[in-house]
Order: sequence, then structure tokens, then C-alpha cells
Amino acid sequence: MIFKKTKRRGFSLVEVLLALAVGGLVLLAASSLLMTISTAWANRPATRDAFDAHIDGVYRFLTALIEDVSLPMDAKSGDQLISLDTPKGYDDSDDPLISFFVREAPPLLFSPFGPIVNASIYFYPEAEDSRLSLLWYSSLQELERNEQGVVELAEEDELRKTLISPFLGEVFFGYYGEESDGKSNNEDDFKEWEWTEQLKESETKDGEYRLPDQMKLVFEWEDENLEKTITIAIKKPAPSGIVASPR
Repeated sequence: MIFKKTKRRGFSLVEVLLALAVGGLVLLAASSLLMTISTAWANRPATRDAFDAHIDGVYRFLTALIEDVSLPMDAKSGDQLISLDTPKGYDDSDDPLISFFVREAPPLLFSPFGPIVNASIYFYPEAEDSRLSLLWYSSLQELERNEQGVVELAEEDELRKTLISPFLGEVFFGYYGEESDGKSNNEDDFKEWEWTEQLKESETKDGEYRLPDQMKLVFEWEDENLEKTITIAIKKPAPSGIVASPR
């Protein structure tokens, strides 16, 4: 029996180069698709995380600022730590602004004159412009007493404005229970929360507004939103730690 030896034909150089070129194109397309998916996946949580971190930082900053409030040196008996007031130059505002005083302002409130001391600060929400800002001035600026004997800025143009967040969507004011007239303090009375978009007018003082117990800030970014609630009506104990019982 005679066996014939078959001749095996290999790939030509042209075929090898063509295969390598096609394989390279396929690999390049796959790599490009993978990079696109990876970038989109990486950017989405990073952007969302940045938004969450920003809002969390705003909340912590405002909470710490509120907890640091104190009475100014010229405070009168019965003055509250936090009140409703209108800064000079904003007399045309429909509602007053939440106002308070701090002896040492945070570094975010910058002044070319040095660290801010004895600062009067106002919450200034601008929901229509999606901004939350602070209006403020300090004892380092030129001050004067108005007709009511209250210390204020000598020039309204000197009122400073610091942007806190550009993502403000809505603002709500929370009131817990009915307004107290100061004559009764029955803790057993049934109370419930009421939230409003505007400050409530006082029922016991004509022409004045009622200070809210809490303020809810709704921050918005694209289709996402976050709510943060800040307690406004802070009650601090007496220096001795003992609070007298009402009579």
C-alpha cells in the first residue's frame, strides 16, 4: 500500500496581516465601549456623591452656626437668641429674616479687615434664584444707632452677602403647637406640627411675625432632591443650669 503525503498550505503574510488588522479593530472598538461605560458609571456616583457631600456640609455648617449664637453686649432683658429682623436696605422685603448674633464668625465669612467678630447674621433664602445666602455685618464696620436705639450699619451698601449653596429649591417653616402668650406653660397640652411656605403672623403681637421652631430646606439638583431640617428656636438653660418653674 502506497501512502501519498499531503501538502498542508499555511497562511500567507497578507492573510496574517489582514487578520491582525481586523482583530485590532475589534479590540479597539471593545476597549472604546468599555471605557465609555466605565466613565459613565464612574461619573454618575461621583457627581451624586459630590451633591450629597455639599448638602451635608451646608447642613453641618448651619447647624453649628445656630448652636453658637449668643446675645450681643447691648442686649436688653427679654431679648431672644434668635429673632426675626430686617437688615438695613431690605425694608421692602415682604417678610423679615431669621437673625442672630455670634461673637466669632466662621472663616467662610471673609473680611479684609481680619477675623470676623461680633457678627449679626441673617438667613437669606432666594428660592427663585436657587440660592441660599447669609447677609451679615460685624463690629469691625461702621455702625450707628437708629431711631429705636438699635445698633445697625451706617451704610446699607456695607452689608455683606455670602453664598452658602446654589441648589436651594424650596423653604418651609415649621411651627410646633399654638403660639404661647408667655402666661402658661403646660407641657401636657396636645401639640402638632404645622408647615408653611411663609412666616406666620403673630396672634399675640400685632404687626409682627412668629419665629418658627424649625426650617426645612429642600435642595435640588437635576432629578435629585434632599431635605434638611434645622432647629431654629433653641432654648439654652440658665447659667446655673436651673430653670425656674412657671407660676
